[in-house]
Amino acid sequence: MPPHALLNNIVHKDLKIITQRSALYGDDVAGSLIFPEEFTAVQREYPIFFQKDSLTNEFQAIALFGFQDNENLFLNDSGWTANYIPAVIEREPFLIGFQSSSDPEQAPTPMIHIDMNSPRISKTDMGEAVFQQYGGNSAYIDRIGKILMLIHEGIAVSQAMFKTFSSLDLIESFALNITFNNGSEYKSNVYYTINQEKLFSLDDAVVGQLHKAGLLHYAYMVLASTNNIKTLIERKNSSLNKG
Repeated sequence: MPPHALLNNIVHKDLKIITQRSALYGDDVAGSLIFPEEFTAVQREYPIFFQKDSLTNEFQAIALFGFQDNENLFLNDSGWTANYIPAVIEREPFLIGFQSSSDPEQAPTPMIHIDMNSPRISKTDMGEAVFQQYGGNSAYIDRIGKILMLIHEGIAVSQAMFKTFSSLDLIESFALNITFNNGSEYKSNVYYTINQEKLFSLDDAVVGQLHKAGLLHYAYMVLASTNNIKTLIERKNSSLNKG
C-alpha cells in the first residue's frame, strides 16, 4: 500500500487516529514550521524565529520548543503542556494532495491524504474516528480539513510576508547564546527576527500599508514572542534539575 493514500470513506471507514501527544508518536521535536495566521496563538506560548530553508534559501517562520534534536520542553508524561499546538504538528498524519481535473484549464483540487505509515494510525479501537458510522465526516476530520487549509493558504501568505519584510530590510540575524544552570551552553546563529528599530522608524505611509495588509500585526507578534525564550530556558533548567 502506498504510504500516502487519498482519504476515502469506504476504504478507511473504520480508521481511527491516536491524538495523544507523546514522543511515541513523533512529538519529540525541537521546533515546527508555522504560518502567519498562527502568530497570535503561537506568540502566547513559544518564541517565533525566522530561518532560511536549507534547500531553497527562502525564509520560513518557526516556533521553538527546545534546544537540541528531539527535545520538546512542552512535552511530558501528561502530553503537550502548551495551550496551542502548531498546525503542521496538529494535522498529523494527514496532508494535502492535489487531484487533477480532466479539464486542463481547471486548477488541481486539494484533497485530504493520509500517511499510512504513521504511528498515529490506531491498530485497536483506541483513537478518534475519521468517519461516522454511515460514512459522513466526523467532527475530528472536519477540524483537520480546516487545519490543512490553513497550511495550504499559509504558504502563499508567508511568501508575501517575507517578500515585503525583506524589501523593507526589516529582517535581521542574531546570535542566541545561552548558558544553563548546569553550565552547559547553547549557541546558534541560524535565527532571524524583526529589527525593532527599523520597524519603528518606518514612515507613516509604509506603516499604513503594512497595517492594511495585516503584516504590521505579524511583525509585532514576532517581537512579542521573544519574551518566551525566558520561559523556554526555565523549562530547560527545570528538566536539567530533574535529570
